[in-house]
Amino acid sequence: MEHKKISYLLIGAGVLAALGGGFLFFIDAPMAALRYRSALPELSYLMIPGLVFLWFIGILYGTAMINYFLICVRIGKNRSFSRENASGLSRIAALLLGAGLIWLLGIPFGLLLRLRLGVWSLAFLLAAAASAAMGALAWGLAKLLRRAVEMKEENDLTV
Repeated sequence: MEHKKISYLLIGAGVLAALGGGFLFFIDAPMAALRYRSALPELSYLMIPGLVFLWFIGILYGTAMINYFLICVRIGKNRSFSRENASGLSRIAALLLGAGLIWLLGIPFGLLLRLRLGVWSLAFLLAAAASAAMGALAWGLAKLLRRAVEMKEENDLTV
């Protein structure tokens, strides 16, 4: 029964993270883009490409969240040590590492568009580092989980 409580807590935390991310990417970012378009009309040509850039990253994060929720459901069904969870963590790692790379590639792209280095480039760099760190953590956990699954299967065979 304890695994169900853990699953519910993990799902609750995931829902809060998904709502926060959804708000940031799909409500706050467009509103900020509209404000900046009015304040800096010379950069208004960046509004749509910038939003597409952010929404693509948001979709990567959302896909990672879907994999996270699938893992939480399996934990609730007492299937924590499963190959499916290891594969899900690997997918999460790939999505987060990909998002980190896209954040990082956004900096030279912005420079090509004649934007000066500033707060936006620091924010992109921090987002890239955070995504890469979470991706590396998910990748490491996937490797550990695969090994745990192998040990569990060996143990089940010997019993």
